[in-house]
Amino acid sequence: KGKKMKEATFYQEGETIDIALSEAVSVGDVIALGTDGIAIACTTGLTGETISADVEGVFEINAKTADEIPAYGLVYFDVTNREITITNTSNVRAGRALYAKGAGTAGTVYVKINAA
Repeated sequence: KGKKMKEATFYQEGETIDIALSEAVSVGDVIALGTDGIAIACTTGLTGETISADVEGVFEINAKTADEIPAYGLVYFDVTNREITITNTSNVRAGRALYAKGAGTAGTVYVKINAA
């Protein structure tokens, strides 16, 4: 019999991954990963380039003023308005807010990105 091949080979740690850009980004920009996750750009890049982006961690991100966001509530990224929201329709799952934000309060929320 022939030698069995490995089912898996280590590639990278996974906190930061390489992403081929479909549009230009700057450091700190939120990148939608389909509809079920986000990444945060570690470097600036142009359309077609490959950059490093974080897919784990806690990041401070602008939040929709009108939304009341509960502590550890599931949040989404509104790609059009470039902000965190509690509305899942037509938005990208971003993760969980670490702290509450009151409705009608402008500002940011800390998001543990891609948290289940």
